Amino acid sequence: MSDGQRGADGRDGRGTPGTAADRALGVVRGYAAGDAAAVAGALARVGEAERQQTYAVLGGLLRSTLALVALTGRELRTGEVVRLADEVAAAAPTVYEFTVTQAVRAWARGDLEGFRGAHAADPLGEIHVTAVLVVLLGLALWGRETFLDTLRAYEDVARTLAVPPDA
Repeated sequence: MSDGQRGADGRDGRGTPGTAADRALGVVRGYAAGDAAAVAGALARVGEAERQQTYAVLGGLLRSTLALVALTGRELRTGEVVRLADEVAAAAPTVYEFTVTQAVRAWARGDLEGFRGAHAADPLGEIHVTAVLVVLLGLALWGRETFLDTLRAYEDVARTLAVPPDA
């Protein structure tokens, strides 16, 4: 399916969820744009297996982003992380906004137990926390436009990897 046939939330023209990468990137793009409808739409009508796959893709994106933060040597100030978390989390579903901001604040303080505890019992909460963390790190590193360009490049790579080499 071409990009023109997919919506901003990673769904095809019939409203069917795309791949795990489409869903993960749809959530991240929604948060980056401050678009609550896109965030919700990227995760609508997906089952447990699809949520797990989406979380796995987000985990890879988070690890990559954290590695880039480390490579740049940029130190993120707690206040900057908290400000960006509050801004980005505003697009979260109401039930997750507090959880997301608390988890990210714990992460910014270096409180990994508090970070995990804020969302550990809720797989959908893990997706929202991880997506917000990816977005705030991307915004802190590159700013909005360059971060969105980086997401487009990641999406191109993810789509290429989704097709087996012998297909």
